[in-house]
Amino acid sequence: MEDYFNSVNKLKSLDFNELTIVLGNESCDLDSVISSLVYAIFLHWQHQQIKCKVCTKNKRDEEAYKDDIFVSILNVDREDYDLKTEVVYVLSEHGINNRHLVFKNDIDLQQLVVKKPTKVVLVDHHTLSAHDRFLAPYVTEIIDHRPTDRSDWNFKDDTRSTIEVVGSCATLVARRIKELSSLMGRDVDFFNTYPFISDMLHGTIILDTVNFSKEFDKTTPQDVEMVLFLEDLLKSQDCQLYRKTKLDHLTRAKAEVSSLTAAQLLRKDAKTFGHILVPSFPILVQEFLKKSNVKEALEESLHKRNCSIVLLLGMDLSAGMKRDVAIYANETEIAEQLGSFLERWRDSYLQLECKEAPSPVSRYYRQLNLAATRKQYIPALNQYLSSGNQ
Repeated sequence: MEDYFNSVNKLKSLDFNELTIVLGNESCDLDSVISSLVYAIFLHWQHQQIKCKVCTKNKRDEEAYKDDIFVSILNVDREDYDLKTEVVYVLSEHGINNRHLVFKNDIDLQQLVVKKPTKVVLVDHHTLSAHDRFLAPYVTEIIDHRPTDRSDWNFKDDTRSTIEVVGSCATLVARRIKELSSLMGRDVDFFNTYPFISDMLHGTIILDTVNFSKEFDKTTPQDVEMVLFLEDLLKSQDCQLYRKTKLDHLTRAKAEVSSLTAAQLLRKDAKTFGHILVPSFPILVQEFLKKSNVKEALEESLHKRNCSIVLLLGMDLSAGMKRDVAIYANETEIAEQLGSFLERWRDSYLQLECKEAPSPVSRYYRQLNLAATRKQYIPALNQYLSSGNQ
């Protein structure tokens, strides 16, 4: 493991031959972080297994020899890491802290890709945000569990893509590692070398599918297959209890946001789609709106993200699943326009039940379709934006 983390130091000093970046999405949630970190560790391990050590021995004995490195970059600023409470919880359980990690504001990537040969692997997303679009020519592989969106597809024709709708991107990463290991004739060697990898992947899938909840309705056969595979490696005695305990711990860690301000909650798990900012909370929106200085925090977020609308998505698992939604904009007319569109979208697929809007939001809903996460809002927002609501 230390061998992989040494790559971080080589990255900062440019002491390498070729760089492969594994980049998660801008929400930097547990699925994104674990998928990115685990796949980077695997690519490093794979490289060490297959490179010809006999052929390169003479070169490696020279001080001038530089190896290829594989680094996960968390798509969030370093100062926001502590806001990702479930990520901090999982990584710290395995002795990984922010000193081991690389964040997007640690390095000037635009300068780096010009200076050194660079490849990029995208995990848990395949649509680059505005500030990451310069990376498109360097993308060689994509692993994502969202419906394919080719509206802004600017990748090379030979980019390898694994894009399948499953409950968790960690499922696809685990399967990809399993398949590549088998091709090497190493089967489960990687998982046995780093047993904590199996635990992190397993926990991520369990959290993302809410332990295969039928109510949440995100589980696919692929998710179940990978969880069973990982549980076999982990040698868990009581799988049902193991899953339930893990979900309870992760849910508590994710929802431990009582000390966060409104502004911090808006940064904890947020994505932008055009001029629409979409933060997702591990608490109900109505609880978020009780925080101090909410209006000021919303205004600040709009300004910093260069957006005009905030679509707030809330969820609570403390006593069964509940979801709610709110819309905030400087101009009430804009908020009402988006609200009316989402209410009607795909014959009321989201099942938004309009309620009295608490200040300062313009629209507030109880969401009856409990299976609809932010992922299901993406096609609706893309359609809204493409219809001229820029």
